[in-house]
Amino acid sequence: MRSEKVVIVVGGDQTDVAALIHRFSESHRLIGADRGALTLAGLLTDFDAAIGDFDSVTPHELEEIKKKSRVCRILPAQKDETDTEAAIAYAIGTFNPEEIILLGAFGGRLDHLMSNLWLAFHPVVKGMAGRISLMDRHNTLRFYMPGSYMLEKETDKKYLSFIGMTPIKKLTLTGVVYPLNGKDYDYPIALVSNEFEEAVMHFSFESGVLAVIQSADKPK
Repeated sequence: MRSEKVVIVVGGDQTDVAALIHRFSESHRLIGADRGALTLAGLLTDFDAAIGDFDSVTPHELEEIKKKSRVCRILPAQKDETDTEAAIAYAIGTFNPEEIILLGAFGGRLDHLMSNLWLAFHPVVKGMAGRISLMDRHNTLRFYMPGSYMLEKETDKKYLSFIGMTPIKKLTLTGVVYPLNGKDYDYPIALVSNEFEEAVMHFSFESGVLAVIQSADKPK
């Protein structure tokens, strides 16, 4: 199966989605999870799939989603997985993606934000280490499992942060202002506001789950 790139719009803060979606509309498959599908229906003439229980949209809005989406899967309201998890599973099973970008994953309800951050521990996401990101105009977050990685600087981002979502062993950072060499952390820790020295940096660690965030300050 040919690998493709996928954007999933989820049901959090939709403020930045319109500004970002056209960057990806020609190069990525587009999926809406629950209310994220309504956002896509309002921005585009058609998109690849809508997944969710759609308890946050009206019957009229659901009809608009059905008209615009090539596939619409309506899930039961009472289920063990979130709409976002179901959309990710659909994307992986359908498109064998080399990359998944989640838009609308920040802001909104705090429980939804925490659920999106805890995707790092979902078995499906673990197999996509470094290839799934949560994004808005000011932040890009990626999850990583143990290994060695190269990371390119996003030109519109200044800061680089490493968030240990678990204890982290042997964390090494090179090509940054504040390097590390095999540092152990026995508790989850946030190493924030580092910066690239050049266009590329490298990092590695031997155990744990790491979130890496490139970010920029919001304009005042």
